[in-house]
Amino acid sequence: MSTSQQIVKRSELLGLLTIDRRTAQEVGRVDRVWLDITSQRAIGFTCKSGLLGSKKTWFAWAQVDTIGENVFVTINPELPELSKPEQAVCPIGLEVLTDAANKAGTVVDYLFDARTGSVVDYLFKSSGWRGVLDGIYLLPVAAISTIGSKRAIVSEAAVSEPVQYAEGLHKKVGHVAEFLHDDLDRTLKNVAGVKRNAQSLAEKLQDKALEVRDVAQEKVAQLKQRQRQESASPESPPEPPESDLF
Repeated sequence: MSTSQQIVKRSELLGLLTIDRRTAQEVGRVDRVWLDITSQRAIGFTCKSGLLGSKKTWFAWAQVDTIGENVFVTINPELPELSKPEQAVCPIGLEVLTDAANKAGTVVDYLFDARTGSVVDYLFKSSGWRGVLDGIYLLPVAAISTIGSKRAIVSEAAVSEPVQYAEGLHKKVGHVAEFLHDDLDRTLKNVAGVKRNAQSLAEKLQDKALEVRDVAQEKVAQLKQRQRQESASPESPPEPPESDLF
């Protein structure tokens, strides 16, 4: 698997087609992801196949090669099929209790690094404790003091004002960096385009101003020429009164 960090949400893996990287043959679809709650790490997943998904195959997380729209796994045909270890737990549905013995909610999902399997944050649904609105919130691993097969005890301070989870916050760090780089590149190109357009507009306005100036100067010259001509021509003598004609 790539060495770059890849933060994924557990539920996004469910149902993905699992393919043997060596043979390109499908081996089923992801059914459940399992954790070792002692180390807070994903240690494998169950893949279902066959009629109505009746066959379940366990894959250790070390066998995961690549995660994308499908999951590539490495299968060594010379080794026997692995079985799910006893410490493997699916924490979905765990009751979240504070260290003051109050119920804060229920674990509904978690985010983890697909490269290492390490859990980054749990996601819990609030039960409305202490006025926390209904919704999905982040529960940092560091806030958990005790975790078992049914309950997790957490710091009350960590869940009294939790951070609400929004889709998209867990996307790959590399994708975020790539987006920022592309966004900066687009911004620089847009700024350059604006500068070019502004310069072109300024040049057009300057040309237009020169054109208007030339026309104005020509008009002024024509007017002065007409005035000079009128000043140089002799005045016509006044017409005599009618009584002088008879």
